[in-house]
Amino acid sequence: MTPAEARSNFPVFERFAYLNSGSAGPLSRRTVEAMQAAEFLALKRGRGATGHWEAAAAIEARLRERIGSLIGVPAENVLLTTSTTEGCNLVITGLRLSPEDEVVTTDAEHPGLLLPLLASGARVKQARVMERPAREALRAIVDEVTSQTRLIALSHVLWLNGHVLPLGQIKQATGLPLLVDGAQSVGAILVHAAVADWYTVSGQKWLGGPETTGALYVADPERMRPQIQSGAASSRTDASRLGLVHLAASMTSGLLAAVEDLPEWGFERGASMVATCRQSLLAAGLEVRTEAGQGTLVSFRVPGDPIELVKRAEASGVIIRNLPDGWLRASVGWWNDESDIDRLTRFLRALPSSA
Repeated sequence: MTPAEARSNFPVFERFAYLNSGSAGPLSRRTVEAMQAAEFLALKRGRGATGHWEAAAAIEARLRERIGSLIGVPAENVLLTTSTTEGCNLVITGLRLSPEDEVVTTDAEHPGLLLPLLASGARVKQARVMERPAREALRAIVDEVTSQTRLIALSHVLWLNGHVLPLGQIKQATGLPLLVDGAQSVGAILVHAAVADWYTVSGQKWLGGPETTGALYVADPERMRPQIQSGAASSRTDASRLGLVHLAASMTSGLLAAVEDLPEWGFERGASMVATCRQSLLAAGLEVRTEAGQGTLVSFRVPGDPIELVKRAEASGVIIRNLPDGWLRASVGWWNDESDIDRLTRFLRALPSSA
């Protein structure tokens, strides 16, 4: 399937230059059809029927296999979640950190990771990476590590600027347990989750699945001492026993369809399109803080109120988002093409200098 053919499966592109997959990816027709089919089956057969439970379990098993294959880990080490935030909370509470423990993170983390860390009771140290070149992130993180550090917890791709953190080098340099927030990486760039001890997955973003879907890779389930458990803990022996929420069959069916439709050329295509976007923004004279060769997010700044600019962009058929520090962000995936980037840059060029 060509990029144009694959893109045609996403109706949103018929109206919009959709550039906000970092918040929620576009839904394909097949994903929605899979969700609808699951709900219709529940309607006709009944959700309490044995056949319904067996079919739902089979879908979950296939989904864990596909996610495991995508991030390079065994399915038995993958559990399904509702979000990366849930995954982060599962790990952080399961480690039972104390005030004597240190956790090293960065100053560029999403609240979905940062707030669970702050609630853990441990001392949280934030390496300053936002104002440094990407190549200096490793040193900034390692410099925060002390003999009291029990955990390193950070994003693979930073949500504020799209920079990719060198997970393998961080793990090698510190030898410490590593929790990775994969919200902006899985489905966007190639991921080898086994470099980490825990790696969270978002279903709704770069995988293009339904909201309230995700996954968590756990290298060693025995290391965690869960403070919250569900019935799965009594009936399962692999990582899935740590799961808290039973996802509806419509959610797992939709995410499975989305993952199965990921093209082999997706990562290469995404990298090419984000490079085009970055160069186009620079050519338009905009301030861009994302370095070349990073993830699939591009942060840029123009004069004016970011919230109002996002609303004006949407009214013009361009979907982007504002960031809490006043910058704007375009999320560029394999489903985007040059026309999306052209619409974005035309909108930005047309803004008055004072916006």
